[in-house]
Amino acid sequence: MLKLKVIGCLSVCALVMAMFPLPALGQEKVEGTVITTNLTSCSVVPGKVGTCEGTLVLESKGDGKPRQMTVKVTRDTVLKKGDDKLFLFQLQGGLVTINFINEKGEKLAHSVLLKP
Repeated sequence: MLKLKVIGCLSVCALVMAMFPLPALGQEKVEGTVITTNLTSCSVVPGKVGTCEGTLVLESKGDGKPRQMTVKVTRDTVLKKGDDKLFLFQLQGGLVTINFINEKGEKLAHSVLLKP
């Protein structure tokens, strides 16, 4: 009986964690203006927007001083404005929030959200 309760409890915990995942470890958030975008490769996937890769240069203000950072965008990066999916070039000149991780010495974007 105790074994069934433990298994049931673990199952519920696993379900809750699957429904509400924790943010990725080491994930950072930054806001700023996209200065430039650079498209490096694309593939056509019917019915799917945002299957391109490249980089963007973000200008943000840290400690009141402007600073620029280059962020890598992959096919798995979510590019959105509200509920609408975007192409990389549509971010240029826009105010964005980027969630990213540092991987092998470069900033890798998980999501880029364009502010209205």
